[in-house]
Amino acid sequence: MTNDETSTQFIVAVRPRLSDCEVCVRSAHFSLVRSEGRPVAHGYRQRMDRLADDVWHLPLAPRNSVNAYVIGDVLIDAGVKFMGGRAVAAARARGVTSHLLTHAHLDHAGGSARVVRELGLPGVAVGAGDASDVARGISALPAGTPRLVQRLTGHFDPVPVERELREGDIVGPGFVVLDVPGHSRGHIAFWREADRVLIAGDVFFNLNVLTTMPGLRPPIARVTADPALNRRSMRRIAELEPSVVGFGHGPVVRGAAPKLAAAVAALPPD
Repeated sequence: MTNDETSTQFIVAVRPRLSDCEVCVRSAHFSLVRSEGRPVAHGYRQRMDRLADDVWHLPLAPRNSVNAYVIGDVLIDAGVKFMGGRAVAAARARGVTSHLLTHAHLDHAGGSARVVRELGLPGVAVGAGDASDVARGISALPAGTPRLVQRLTGHFDPVPVERELREGDIVGPGFVVLDVPGHSRGHIAFWREADRVLIAGDVFFNLNVLTTMPGLRPPIARVTADPALNRRSMRRIAELEPSVVGFGHGPVVRGAAPKLAAAVAALPPD
């Protein structure tokens, strides 16, 4: 693979509406240009970066604030509802034939109904503990979550569940499913030991949600089902000593093992 094949950009237009945002892909479906391509006026420039063999990072929002991934012919996550069009464009470009979710929160599953519908897929695959939430379109938030937060983040379009994933299942090009609960009851991650690549979802955040500055940290406690259990999942992931880690929020980290180790060393004891 040549250097100019390791990064692809999608040019899409975002048109605001009163109650939502509509994502329109330029030229009716999508327009592919190389990363050296000229800017398109009024367009949203979206990169798709190659992380490893058959592994692509798809930022769905600026500053890597919301991410999806493609492993082989599998799309992992789809952002919030209005990002579904970007996920579909990337999925078509990479020949995606199935769709997985790390967990049942609207910033990961919100675009999935559109992905499934437009790609003609029978449904999604998700961790067994989150399957019923995906099928009902519910983000299971912790007890005591303020009503406003529940109203804004607690629901997304329901998606049929084709497969319930469990620890040890194999997906895509040699990735193993890891059960890493805490942020949600059925949160899963995807691990390929051969080249030590990990798609971690929201077990870690790699940005400050207020400033969008990068930095490893636990996910927001207010929307984490069990923070103590999530800290155990963080430690489990760090013990794998991955080389490349992709997160749901924040930039990809390379040379990740010592950075994850430092992050978990700063966690409070359970």
